[in-house]
Amino acid sequence: MYLERIEIVGFRGINRLSLTLDDNTLLLGENAWGKSSLLDALTLLLAPEETLYRFETHDFHFPPGDEAAKERYLQIIFTFCEKDIGHAHLPRYRHLSPLWVKAEDGLSRIHYRCEGEMTDDDTVCTWRSFLDADGNPLLLHHIDRLVRSIIRIHPVLRLRDARFIRRLRPSSLGDRLPADNEALAQQLDQLTRELVRNPQKLTNGELRQGLAAMQQLLEHYFSEQGSQTAGPRRQRRQQEQQAWRSLDNINRMVAEPNSRSMRLILLGMFSTLLQAKGNVKLEPHARPLLLVEDPETRLHPIMLSVAWGLLNQLPLQRITTTNSSELVSLVPVVHVCRLVRESGRVATYRLGARGLGPEDSRRIAFHIRFNRPSSLFARCWLLVEGETEVWLLNELARQCGHNFEAEGVRVIEFAQCGLKPLLKFARRMGIEWHALVDGDEAGRKYANTVRNMLDNHEDNERDRLTALPAADMEHFMYKEGFSPVYHRVAAVPINAQMPMRKVILKAVHRASKPDLAIEVAMQAGEWGTDAVPSLLKKMFSRVIWLARGRAD
Repeated sequence: MYLERIEIVGFRGINRLSLTLDDNTLLLGENAWGKSSLLDALTLLLAPEETLYRFETHDFHFPPGDEAAKERYLQIIFTFCEKDIGHAHLPRYRHLSPLWVKAEDGLSRIHYRCEGEMTDDDTVCTWRSFLDADGNPLLLHHIDRLVRSIIRIHPVLRLRDARFIRRLRPSSLGDRLPADNEALAQQLDQLTRELVRNPQKLTNGELRQGLAAMQQLLEHYFSEQGSQTAGPRRQRRQQEQQAWRSLDNINRMVAEPNSRSMRLILLGMFSTLLQAKGNVKLEPHARPLLLVEDPETRLHPIMLSVAWGLLNQLPLQRITTTNSSELVSLVPVVHVCRLVRESGRVATYRLGARGLGPEDSRRIAFHIRFNRPSSLFARCWLLVEGETEVWLLNELARQCGHNFEAEGVRVIEFAQCGLKPLLKFARRMGIEWHALVDGDEAGRKYANTVRNMLDNHEDNERDRLTALPAADMEHFMYKEGFSPVYHRVAAVPINAQMPMRKVILKAVHRASKPDLAIEVAMQAGEWGTDAVPSLLKKMFSRVIWLARGRAD
């Protein structure tokens, strides 16, 4: 069983949100998309606390800056789904049998709804219910007991950077510490025996160093000052580096086939460490939903990769928020979800179950995930044919007063990947786009690709396509008054009787297309913005307009 969907109406910073989840969901979004409100909803309503949460007045949504217009009603619906048909009948779910609802796809689901209402005297009422397939409440007794049963099986655990949470109370460790240490020792012994059977053996020392790195990772999240390991700083640093290397070895070994038992034991160790760091007590068969909040904070990219490798070995559902392009590069794009605040709702964009075809997926993985992961944070892509346009357009836009980085515009060359996969991906991920194409035969084919994409959507060609009235960017800029640059680089006098094409070929032969683009941009900087072609100025304005349409 896993949390398949969460739907929020009127809770804190979220007016409306419908978010589909899978085993590993990576959430991207700008600062105002409602991250804290989403994670708070999950934490408050599904965390393993002694008492079930009751809504308060500050939980009700209101438009920014207008608290007088605060909503009087809020609703949060969690949909849990069995992983495979028939899993609902497993012994661990027997207490939940009255809650399962069979769907058309043959899978059984549980729909758990929490409602809050604020009366005229600001009294807040909280109701809980389970719903049938039509959204009507099931007639049940002991609803709170059933809610606790779900939380016991699938509790939400939230990991967040310790700088943003208060120090845990010393009493939170309680008297369980000796028992936890004993359990940890037993699990360490079990894992050691499993690893001994593996041809690539780890020594006890390496295993303990790996465990120390795991503990160091948890210290990062659960204490304000991190590990307080004694000893000289240089010696500590060497020990920590060795510990992280050992943890990476453990990650690789438990990722091997037929290592399910090792992963389960690793989960037990992780749970024990969690309990040692906080006041969370997990059931023996619990499969937590782990909320990992910005794991890149204070972690070097190499350490982030090792830590992510550890989390990937744990057989539990995970929701991660990040602003890190390094982390995005570690996650398949099918697991990435972009959240954008729009008027009246927080929109979610992801590839979904359909995804892309195998070839398009491979191209996107290479071109975007591995080589340009930061482009997933952009509001708008300006798609160009090659490196020349990337150098030239970024600089000319800056000279015209447009800061592409601050506006969320990313210039991306598409010739290597192909234009169509990028357009399909951008649409599915909610990224605005505009394409600049040459005027040659290849450019006309690219233009037709753009037009075919517009046929099925309510788009204006002017908003999505700029076609150069020349064979390529070099011929266009030559005609637009930059011929002296090409003659100078080609070492051809300006008054020589030589065709434009030959001058450009000589210039490219003596330098290169990207170097020529830089020369043209530098010359434009000397001549001023009046020298920038009006076609490009209009395109810059259009791209900025598209990007601002996606801004909060």
